[in-house]
Amino acid sequence: MARKLTVLEVLLIIFFLTVLALDIFLMFFVFEKTEEAAFVPECPEIPESERIDCAPGQVVSEDACSQQRKCCWKPVPDINVPWCFFPRNWGYHIISRQNDTKTGFTAQLEKLSFPSLFGYDVKEAGFTAEYQTSNRFHFKINDINNRRYEVPPEIINLSDRTTNTSNLNYYVEVIDKPFSIKIMRTSNKRVLLDTSIGPLQFAQQYLQLSFRLPSTAVYGLGEHVHQEYRHNMTWKTWPIFTRDAAPTKGMINLYGAHTFFLCLEDTSGASFGVFLLNSNAMEVTLKPAPAITYRTIGGILDFYIFLGNTPEQVVQEYLELIGRPFMPPYWSLGFQLSRRNYGGINGLKKVVDRNRVAQIPYDVQYSDIDYMDGNKDFTTDEKAFPNLSNFINDLHKQGLKYVIIMNPGILNNSDYQPYMNGSHKRVWILGDNGFVVGQGYPGWTVFPDYSNPTCTQWWTEQFSEFHKTLKFDGVWIVSCYSG
Repeated sequence: MARKLTVLEVLLIIFFLTVLALDIFLMFFVFEKTEEAAFVPECPEIPESERIDCAPGQVVSEDACSQQRKCCWKPVPDINVPWCFFPRNWGYHIISRQNDTKTGFTAQLEKLSFPSLFGYDVKEAGFTAEYQTSNRFHFKINDINNRRYEVPPEIINLSDRTTNTSNLNYYVEVIDKPFSIKIMRTSNKRVLLDTSIGPLQFAQQYLQLSFRLPSTAVYGLGEHVHQEYRHNMTWKTWPIFTRDAAPTKGMINLYGAHTFFLCLEDTSGASFGVFLLNSNAMEVTLKPAPAITYRTIGGILDFYIFLGNTPEQVVQEYLELIGRPFMPPYWSLGFQLSRRNYGGINGLKKVVDRNRVAQIPYDVQYSDIDYMDGNKDFTTDEKAFPNLSNFINDLHKQGLKYVIIMNPGILNNSDYQPYMNGSHKRVWILGDNGFVVGQGYPGWTVFPDYSNPTCTQWWTEQFSEFHKTLKFDGVWIVSCYSG
């Protein structure tokens, strides 16, 4: 029969195991720090127009750039040009490549060096390339060892993929070290996209990829306020993150997040487009090289490339993937009037009457959030907007339509019927500790999970019930929240 260990013997075993674990940790820590200290950035004469910022949005010293970030440092008179920029030997390299078929290939990537901008770098990443159609190429980069959020695939249309890829209008070259890809047009060998201009960055909350472009004729990346459709390529950074804020010229975007750009290659009309399928907050920087850099704080890098002989063909290819726009009713193409705080029902009536007296072609009148009771969806403020349904009936007699606003946030209150109905059906977005709760217009709110079919049913039912009491013609659904 085995002898039982004494308390002292157990404590000694725990002590020696702890010391052993600490020694192993220190060994790897010192090894990694030694490797990092030994890293020497390769800083050849990189043209100013091709510099990829190693400290975006920050002002750093030469020591912070060279010693801490292990990047290149070279001040120039133009303050828009990065002084601290990435060397040529940052990034990842391919350690294995397999499944080379007519429809694509995969590869495993490993981080090349130890320097890190923000820590928590993904050491091993997966690269997947798909030749989806003759004019569409898809590639994505993800974390091999950890599952990360990806935009649900059902929002895009992949039914048009073809197995006949013998007549591709593009071909792809891959460089092993540092990892980069080059996408070229088959007909004229023109390089459309080349990621070797900057390193791949893939950390827990920082992902970055840059593309060298064949032309400065770049369009897209909405929804922003600027005077010309064609983008300014002189070190301009555009944020892409939907929020309820007034649009500011040259700075922030409003409700729409369009992570797509189109590049016109030359005067012949040949064009291509790039779409990043990622729903996280991001920014895009345009450079005079010409080049473009995507930075995002989460998810994966999931890119679709579209080719066309004209810009219209590129847009058609893009819409084949994401879906075509909803065909609007004819009346919605007319003059529409909307603002907040008309001053209740009497103020709203004055606006309608004033437009009719002026004989303005007037098709749609809106009501913003002030028509609601306490900013709650599917309610009406009976004090400020008494007999609103009668007002709507009068609009209809005059040939006008009425549109109301709705916000996708439901007051977290057991006395509020839409909340009770949704909670019973469990349609809210879930977190680690139950329903996700945040601040919205009515106060503490929960948020519908529209990827849940039951939620879609609940949402439809709420509108149907509300329409029985308020005969609105359309709904303005705000896709962002403030608070």
